[in-house]
Amino acid sequence: MSSDTYSEWDAAYLLGALSPTERREFERHLATCESCSAAIAELAMIPGLLARVPAEEASDLLRPASVLPVPVTLLPRLVRSVARRRRRARGLVAGALVATATVAAAIVLAIPLVFPGAARTVPPKTAEVALIQVVPSPLSASVRLVPEGWGTRIEMKCRYAIGGPTNYVPAPGSYASYAMYVTDGAGRSTQIATWTAEPGSTAEPSATTSLALDEISAVDVRSSASGQVLLQGKP
Repeated sequence: MSSDTYSEWDAAYLLGALSPTERREFERHLATCESCSAAIAELAMIPGLLARVPAEEASDLLRPASVLPVPVTLLPRLVRSVARRRRRARGLVAGALVATATVAAAIVLAIPLVFPGAARTVPPKTAEVALIQVVPSPLSASVRLVPEGWGTRIEMKCRYAIGGPTNYVPAPGSYASYAMYVTDGAGRSTQIATWTAEPGSTAEPSATTSLALDEISAVDVRSSASGQVLLQGKP
């Protein structure tokens, strides 16, 4: 068993399930933990793969156990399978690190002597984008795109105003459901997050994509019910 308190946070981080405080805490940990960084890189494509599951199949998975029985041995088998895959992947990473440790140490020591300014850490270049309305709606949003070694982390702040002109109003008394999409340079769009909101609220969904920042051509907010693009921004 791992003694790392954060070793089980990777999936929740990638799926946007951590609170803003937990997300910042985990990101500080990632800066110093090679094991957790490797786990994030290994799982970075999962949100995109989950978004490809047809809605009817996802609904079947949520059916009551009395209708869709689940073997009691299923969860232990899945846990053991994931653990084996992670051990193999991390074993390969550890072997590569050991093989290159001496050379890497020599390079780290030599670079500041040859290039005096090279020892300073250069923070990744982030992009701040205000999304514009594609159709009138009560929504406004902005996103912050942060490059990572495995892709891009996207932090959104989405506000749901009360009143004002709109062509998109949910049924009275109900929550509206939204989805965040990223589009690559070839025009392929992938859903990476969903959330619900009510008038007067502010949501802060966080998501990840394996696309590099320069590979993202647009970030959209869409109605989950109709698929209509409500807001869009381009880095």
